[in-house]
Amino acid sequence: MEVKKVIAAGIDRVLEFDTLEEADRYLDGLRVKGAEYRVMWRKEAGSKIRLRVKEQYNKSPLIED
Repeated sequence: MEVKKVIAAGIDRVLEFDTLEEADRYLDGLRVKGAEYRVMWRKEAGSKIRLRVKEQYNKSPLIED
């Protein structure tokens, strides 16, 4: 069996938070972990806050679009 090398990987998530502060705490947690990430968008959905975040996966470099 041939083993392939992962060049880049990522997780694309849409997350919903009750408050902006909760969303900011989530992003702060990513920073503390040293994870590479990009906020693609942030918007209000009724009384909730939604974020689309691209995060690195397993310490692999984040996929560049």
